[in-house]
Amino acid sequence: MKEKIYLSSDHAGCKLKNNVKKYLEDKGYEIVDLGTNNETESVSYAEFGKKLAESVLNTPNSYGIGFCGTGLGISYSVNRYKGIRGARVTSVEDAELAKKHNNANILLLGGRQMSKFKTKRIINKFFSTEYEGGRHQNRIDELDK
Repeated sequence: MKEKIYLSSDHAGCKLKNNVKKYLEDKGYEIVDLGTNNETESVSYAEFGKKLAESVLNTPNSYGIGFCGTGLGISYSVNRYKGIRGARVTSVEDAELAKKHNNANILLLGGRQMSKFKTKRIINKFFSTEYEGGRHQNRIDELDK
């Protein structure tokens, strides 16, 4: 069974979120779209980041992908929660290391900065990478103290 993945975005990330949703559904993932679904009406990344973080925290073994214009605003929102390790990534290497070394559970992307092609490569690398554990776990544990 594939992981449950929550998707959330503000208006600036909505278009990329919708593309990612279709892509992941076609790959067999269970997707929950937390909104927004309107590209023209301005909404707060903070509100949609909160929905995303709380959903991932309340669903064991789930992941999230959040979108805003740059990926920065929504990253600030999700990383306020203990147990969330949101990684704003801009490259395939970032995605790999976020999972391998930091066991990231939310991927954050810039809807105004990322192409569909690059986004798919980042997502594929993120979900195909295993967490190393070991020396990294102590550092992760420190985050929630």
